[in-house]
Amino acid sequence: KKLDDSKEQIVSEEKKLQEAKKKAETEFAAGHKKLDDSKRELEKGKIDYENGKKEVEEKLADARKKIEEGEEELKNIKDPTWYVIKRNQTLEFIDYGMAADRIDAIAQVFPVFFFLIAALVSLTTMTRMVDEQRTYIGTLKALGYGKFSIALKYILYAGLASVSGSIVGVLIGFKVFPTIIFNAYRIMYTMPPIVTTFNWYYAFISIAFAVLTTTLAALISCYRELKETPALLMRPKVQKSGKRIFLERIKFIWSRLNFSQKVTARNLIRYKKRLFMTVLGVGGCTALMLAGFGLKDSTVDIAIKQFDEIYQYDMVVGLKKGVESRKSVKLVDTMEKDEDITDFMLIKEQNIDVAVKNEKKNAFLVVPEDIDRLEDFIVLKSRINQEKVPLTNDGVILTEKLAKMLQVDIGDEISIIDEEKKKINIKVNGLAENYVSHYVYMSPKLFEKVYGEKVKYKEFLANTKDSSEEFENKLSKRLLKSPEVTSTTFITGVSNSFKDTIGSLNYVVLVLIISAGALAFVVLYNLTNVNVSERLREIATIKVLGFYDNEVSAYVYRENTILTIIGIVVGLFMGVFLHRFIIVTGEIDYMMFARNIKPISYIYSAILTIIFAALVSFAMHFKLKDIKMVESLKSVE
Repeated sequence: KKLDDSKEQIVSEEKKLQEAKKKAETEFAAGHKKLDDSKRELEKGKIDYENGKKEVEEKLADARKKIEEGEEELKNIKDPTWYVIKRNQTLEFIDYGMAADRIDAIAQVFPVFFFLIAALVSLTTMTRMVDEQRTYIGTLKALGYGKFSIALKYILYAGLASVSGSIVGVLIGFKVFPTIIFNAYRIMYTMPPIVTTFNWYYAFISIAFAVLTTTLAALISCYRELKETPALLMRPKVQKSGKRIFLERIKFIWSRLNFSQKVTARNLIRYKKRLFMTVLGVGGCTALMLAGFGLKDSTVDIAIKQFDEIYQYDMVVGLKKGVESRKSVKLVDTMEKDEDITDFMLIKEQNIDVAVKNEKKNAFLVVPEDIDRLEDFIVLKSRINQEKVPLTNDGVILTEKLAKMLQVDIGDEISIIDEEKKKINIKVNGLAENYVSHYVYMSPKLFEKVYGEKVKYKEFLANTKDSSEEFENKLSKRLLKSPEVTSTTFITGVSNSFKDTIGSLNYVVLVLIISAGALAFVVLYNLTNVNVSERLREIATIKVLGFYDNEVSAYVYRENTILTIIGIVVGLFMGVFLHRFIIVTGEIDYMMFARNIKPISYIYSAILTIIFAALVSFAMHFKLKDIKMVESLKSVE
């Protein structure tokens, strides 16, 4: 049994041994296969390593060669030139300084203009006040008061009124107006908040002139009255006697006028002082308003004329390298195939200095690829007669403002100094209309002749199908994918930015128009009040004779209407010259304002003056209505 058990165990163990042997052989075969695969992979890795090593060594050799070449180039590079620019030499600082100078120049005119009209108002006011108190002055003089003592009351009144008014005006002048104008210019420049300082010199000058004007007006008015005797002063002022006027000698006109029209014509000539003062007052205010509207027209028109009429292109594409022709630019094929681009042309633009004798100005030299196609992108024309100015091969074209600053004309010679300080002399063949920056236009043949080298164009001027923001963004992204393109600039963005900048001047114009309108109202109201006060007995008389309230108002306002119309005509004429002076004085070096005033501005100025006159008439109608006939006609005796 033990033997049998041992045999069974041997059989069992042999069976296990066979199974283990079979399993071991299977694993051994798998291990051999894995080993063989690893050997093959190792051989392949060795081959890849050898190939990679060879490729890397080649690249390293090329890199070492480039480094050696670069080191040689570095050795040949000359030492750079350093330019140290002070703050007062930077373009923005200079521009802001020039803008401040122009505002200062304008400030030399408007205060004088406003002051003269204010002096006119003061004179009429004090004259009316003294005339109204004529009996009171006569009584004081009869009681033994001296002339100076009597006049002192009116002088002190005028002085106190002008001092108090001047204080209010100075506070407004130092706070409100500077803040409005400064904030308008903050749109153009990056500046900190305004810090207004009180200038004692300007304050003293302003108050002194205001006080001097009103007190002198009071003194002159009193002096005229105090020359007369107390008896005459205590009686009502004798009305001016009527005289024949020149219109009466023109029979065919005079005979056709009705009674009211004849009275109006006689009264206009009868009160000559009032006539001149009303015409000058209304004319001055109208001139100020027209100058304000004209200033807005001139500034707004810059963007329209420059970016809509002169610049006909829609986009500027900058190139990384200068090219001699479009054949060497791969981008040309892309632009020709692009349906959104309708036309394009190569152009060269570089910064230069233009000198004449001791005068030198900065400008841009523009050389187009094809002078015959230039007008499709930039229109060169005369501002005065709007005729085209052709670009030829025997001279350059200067923009108008640049020529004016250098005091040159067609046929004169100028010097062009480029960035490398190379100087060439060349003839001026024409002057072109332009409003922003200064340009010198030169043909490619003339450039090659004077510089002795081929033109290297670095920009494309292009026209596009659309000008919407979405369209421009998509087109810009497509073009910027080209390795030859550095930038894309659309004229609509430049135009809108420039319009925003010019729009800042609207605040200055608005201040001017409101001030002029308020002054017109004061002038008309004051003169009308004086007119009514002087003619109180006359007005009361015609009311007694049966004139209705509306007829009485028409009797007085008919004269005011005629004088206002005359004043408007005179003011519009004066406004043209005032506008021209402001435009010429207010221009900064790199910009030229338009010289025209739109017809609508004349209409606006006239209508505003008429509205103010109508408001005065409406206010004075109630005063005329309240005139007491009996009291007004009572005699002092």
